[in-house]
Amino acid sequence: MIARLIGSVVTPVALGAAVSAGAVAFFLNLADDLRGQDGVWRFDHDGLNLGRSLRTPARTALARRVSDLARPDVMTGLGALSILIAWRSRSYRSEAILMAVTLSGGGAIIGTIKYRYARERPPLLEALATEETFSFPSGHSFIALCFYGTLAYWWMRGHGLLARLGIGTLATSFVALVGASRVYLGVHYPSDVLAGYAAAFPWLTACLAAYEKFERSSACDDLLPPARALEVSRC
Repeated sequence: MIARLIGSVVTPVALGAAVSAGAVAFFLNLADDLRGQDGVWRFDHDGLNLGRSLRTPARTALARRVSDLARPDVMTGLGALSILIAWRSRSYRSEAILMAVTLSGGGAIIGTIKYRYARERPPLLEALATEETFSFPSGHSFIALCFYGTLAYWWMRGHGLLARLGIGTLATSFVALVGASRVYLGVHYPSDVLAGYAAAFPWLTACLAAYEKFERSSACDDLLPPARALEVSRC
């Protein structure tokens, strides 16, 4: 009885909504702290100093390669390629729409937020790369979570628990590495990276939840009338 009650309350949608609400609250807290000189300010500069202390030629080369995999032009190309591949098959047309909405909508969101807060980049004196947009939040972190999170979602489907854990761990590690590379290169404060993830999670969750609902609705529509009547409660 208790297990059934927990299962009816702790659903993936409810869990995603709860985590998304927490992510929004965390983002707003970070944004509010940008105005002060305590807390986030100290955290940001300690993070930049740590990144500079870890620099070696090999690590710098790796950081550049990882960072490039979340560049806007690279993400646009990878997104367009994924959409093209998916669109060529009827079976994956809805996935193509999901990727298109997630990336295009995400790009609009991150651009709007950047200009809303207009935070300047870290000092260029020791930066290993140059950027022309504002710093808060990190667009690389935002788009990396959206793009690789969507890919991980696709790969997890139809696999067992161990495979899902492996895919999730791999995707999470890579997205985290993208964010770390931005701090290492000196083009973002650590709070920019965390804010990018916090802003991306609710958007990605909303896109995947809408996609799941669309798929369930489509599956019900494809059923013959007698079967549809039996499955209507599930749809």
